[in-house]
Amino acid sequence: MTLRIVALIALTQTLAACTTRDDDYMLLRRAADNGAPGAAVRLGFAPTNDADAWYLHHLLADGFGAELLRTYAMSKRFAARTDGHDEAPTYLVLGDRPGHDARKEVDMRFWRASIPQTTPLIWLPRHSSTAMTDLVSALAQATIDVAVPRTTDPLRAGYVEFMQVVAAEWRPPRAIDDRDELRRLRGYARVRGNDAVLYEPPVPRPAQHLANDPDVIATVLYRMAASELGQQMEAAETYRPFLASAAPHDVHPALLLGAFRNFQAKLLAAWGGAARANRAPRDLVDLVEAYATAYPAERAEVTRIFMITTYGATVVAKAVRADGEPEQVASQLAVLTADVLFGRRGLRDGYDITDARAR
Repeated sequence: MTLRIVALIALTQTLAACTTRDDDYMLLRRAADNGAPGAAVRLGFAPTNDADAWYLHHLLADGFGAELLRTYAMSKRFAARTDGHDEAPTYLVLGDRPGHDARKEVDMRFWRASIPQTTPLIWLPRHSSTAMTDLVSALAQATIDVAVPRTTDPLRAGYVEFMQVVAAEWRPPRAIDDRDELRRLRGYARVRGNDAVLYEPPVPRPAQHLANDPDVIATVLYRMAASELGQQMEAAETYRPFLASAAPHDVHPALLLGAFRNFQAKLLAAWGGAARANRAPRDLVDLVEAYATAYPAERAEVTRIFMITTYGATVVAKAVRADGEPEQVASQLAVLTADVLFGRRGLRDGYDITDARAR
């Protein structure tokens, strides 16, 4: 083998190692501050003996951690292509979050570089006993903040809680299993059991409360993702802003994402598209309507999921009681769902006067 061939192989391997992947990230740690007023926040690469960094690397190498990185990467790409911004690398930082206007510098091996103020940094607490919960929460917040800037607090919190519930059910990476930590969260049982929708006795809560409750928002998103909507593919144009390169010929782009990111792409495209058209969803009803408008073929299923989750509380003033005979409850909800789909009722017709003034 000639020297030229050896050099070419070495160069090819180097370039391949530099290729950006959707699960690529840079893990930094905040250094101790020197206490000087106005001093830059110093960030450095986590050392090899850093136990927190080692654990995070394992969480992100496989399982839901890797899926979160890919979801965040495609949301950055979507935002960059729809807003005309550059796509920033993924930075994870161990340490306390500084003020928004603080200057940040990274100590490289041989030099020091400043990170632009506009570069998003995902901050994770140090020495955390809830590493997986913190990781899911931080990456989920970063995803929605990039894809749909200026989202309302209830919708953002609902999206984060939805991701936590999915993470609690995802197959763990290798020998690391933090699902018990996630399943102990208050929202896990409430989302799985649809407990946030009902009073005691089982009477659905007022429409305004439901539409702005993060637990209810998470429940609807969870049920949407677990339904056939996760498998249903939309037009190829829906997915192109999320992909690094065009799909191979005769391969639908959704097949490259898998069921979970297929749903994520559709949700973020509908949500972000409505926001960029000055129709940003204010609550759960707006979000469901934005999704149904973006994908007419899925309107019937998303409406059905919303109706059975909320017992029609946003559609009629006196919602369907959850403690009735199952067949009767199902029949009443089916009739209300048909009324909505055929335009005889709207998703906000159940708001009373007080609710309408509060909107």
